[in-house]
Amino acid sequence: MKLKLAFVLSFVLLNLFCGNAFAQKDSTVVVPKWGIDKSYTGLSYVEAGVFGVNITYTTKRHAVAFGPHVFYHSLFPGQNDWERYGATVSYSYFLIRSNRLFAPFVFYDLNYNYAKASRLDVVKADDGVTKHTVSREATSHSLAHHFGIGTRCNFYQGFFLHLSVGAGPSTFGQSVFLRSLQSAYADEQEVKEHPFSKYETAFMFRIGIAYQIGADQLKKGNRCCD
Repeated sequence: MKLKLAFVLSFVLLNLFCGNAFAQKDSTVVVPKWGIDKSYTGLSYVEAGVFGVNITYTTKRHAVAFGPHVFYHSLFPGQNDWERYGATVSYSYFLIRSNRLFAPFVFYDLNYNYAKASRLDVVKADDGVTKHTVSREATSHSLAHHFGIGTRCNFYQGFFLHLSVGAGPSTFGQSVFLRSLQSAYADEQEVKEHPFSKYETAFMFRIGIAYQIGADQLKKGNRCCD
């Protein structure tokens, strides 16, 4: 539900920016550009959202991007300690020239996620009666292939707002290790799965803002807002 609401709000925001952008003169010159893209992505297969920063390279019809991302949603409820991060590689094909004020595109996105979390738990000993406290440490890996559509809008000199939505197959696996907090009981492996042993359909939406500049502008030392 949160994912759907965020997508609707993102779509409204994109249209507001695009409305202002149409007051500008549309561009007809295509210059390959480098850029930095900061984005938020909602991911269904980890039930979480991530913030990412990508390095992008855009030509007339194509764009490639790569960058790391970090989770900000909780993946395991009741956790005491956690770390989670990943990386995204994406390719986009623009249906019209990439430098237009309003440029729709189709894309492929390869998304890797790693998460590690721990929380305290109480489990039964081998006799089935005695209970003791453990630290439940869970590690998971996931890999998703997203195919989708999107659009971006050049709302100010070199600045772009973009929105995309996609879906595709994903694989994941989780390992759970119980670390005993009492010396009378041994540690044990509760679950040990291959990193990509399970499959499901993954959904995602992404909204972000990017700034791009041509190599010729970099050499001249031009700034974004001159």
